[in-house]
Amino acid sequence: MNASPQHFATRARPAYATPLGVWLVVVAWGGAHLLLRALASPVLGTDDMFENVLVQTLQPGYVLRQPPLYEWLLWSVQQLTGPTIWSFLLLKYGLISLSALFLFLLARRTLGDARLAALCTFSYSLFFQFGWNLHEGVTHTVILVTACSATALTFVWALERDKRVAYAAFGLAVGAGLLAKHSFPLFLLGLLLAAISLAEFRRRLRPAYLLLSLTVAVVVYAPYLYWMVSGGQTLIASAADTMGVTGQQVSHLLRASKGLGFLGVSLVGFSVPLLPAVVLVFWRRYRQIFRPTEADGQVRAPLGGVARLLGRTVLVVIGLTAVLIVISGATYVKERHMHPLLLLLPIVLFADLQRFDWRGAFGPSCRRFAAVILAVVAIAFIARVPGLLAPDRISCGGKCRQMKPYADLQKPLAAMGAEDGILIGTDDYTAGNLRVLFPKAVVRDSEWAASLWAPVPKSGERTCLLVWEEGETSPETSAEERFSEVFGHLDVGAQGEGGPALYLTGAWPHLLKPRGWRTTWWGVKRLPPQAALCS
Repeated sequence: MNASPQHFATRARPAYATPLGVWLVVVAWGGAHLLLRALASPVLGTDDMFENVLVQTLQPGYVLRQPPLYEWLLWSVQQLTGPTIWSFLLLKYGLISLSALFLFLLARRTLGDARLAALCTFSYSLFFQFGWNLHEGVTHTVILVTACSATALTFVWALERDKRVAYAAFGLAVGAGLLAKHSFPLFLLGLLLAAISLAEFRRRLRPAYLLLSLTVAVVVYAPYLYWMVSGGQTLIASAADTMGVTGQQVSHLLRASKGLGFLGVSLVGFSVPLLPAVVLVFWRRYRQIFRPTEADGQVRAPLGGVARLLGRTVLVVIGLTAVLIVISGATYVKERHMHPLLLLLPIVLFADLQRFDWRGAFGPSCRRFAAVILAVVAIAFIARVPGLLAPDRISCGGKCRQMKPYADLQKPLAAMGAEDGILIGTDDYTAGNLRVLFPKAVVRDSEWAASLWAPVPKSGERTCLLVWEEGETSPETSAEERFSEVFGHLDVGAQGEGGPALYLTGAWPHLLKPRGWRTTWWGVKRLPPQAALCS
């Protein structure tokens, strides 16, 4: 391949560098992980189990700390699949494939070359939060990524096309973003401020059309807004508690300093291994910054307008986040919160790379970078297999929650009337997976407020069972004694009322070890129908 980026762009466009091709590649990638996870275990893991209890009914809002768009979509998918692992995986990878399509179209507009845009889109798998953590958990963050991608794309379209329909699409994306996660306004504000700060885009902004966007966004957001207002919810107080602003006996300055430190660490952590890979593979461009040489090539042109807009957006969103930390003293700043801050970074990096005259190095470097992506994707897939087939403490850590043998509870609990009963789990994992086992039952979590419970259909007296996880060692006391000791504070009736408590066991699977190599114990207690948890 010739060195020149211009020649790189003139080659015939392969199938993978079309919108359909990019989408299909990402669908194949996601489908491989989907099948690996779903066929290995039906157990719900981190984040999913909580949502499985929430979406038993369709509501305008569920919990204040997260908007409800994810729950609305999950509820819709579960009408077809039931409350199973398939519903979560289909929704997750469907949204990711849609995000990839939006990011490719945005990169295509920014870079001009379809193959570079495809390479840039595939490079998102080099973000740890995309290439690994995405498969292990993540719910609302997935739809946040989709909404941010759609918002950036439709905003660029609106600026370029100056049409009402483009601004309406932008408003729709904004409304979805507001319903995705409470951190979305940071991304939106960063995008708007970046456009205002650049003269070429500031001139294109149409206040009347932006009002149309705002109207569409408010209409989309209205159901959740009504739920918050009518329920007397206090978003600011809840956010302050979640972000570590309240309840700390340290100075504001110290908290703000810690928060800024966490922000810096999180930005670096989120960027790996993508950023190091780009620097190492395209080292000539970055050596040029510190030690310019003729062999490294020279800048051919300044960044294009859209690239400047996206780059300015990244900087502004990071700056806004830092300012909010200083003002609020927030300390709960994690790597998994950096998606809206760094989502556009790969497009900006590739736009910068494309503007250099590479003296014979650009094409080969792109091929090497593609090889790095393929290698990392393959390693990430293979690394997940041992923890799913041999869930011991070496292959997947101590908890291995995604392989816990909840299925062994199904027959004994069904014999006790769990099929259409009321099931109370004493932790999120137990409650969420009880709903997988008994989709017709009403499932609750004893740790939640009663206002979050699904209503119980009035169809006569129903069996009500409290289920708790005891651990992996054989209990030393009877189930009734354990129940009284741990759950005596709950309004569940007198000891012995409703029926005696008993223990159930589940045997962990393992490809090489015999059944019983690892066992989990659960306790179950039949509660009287008049108990508060059962009403």
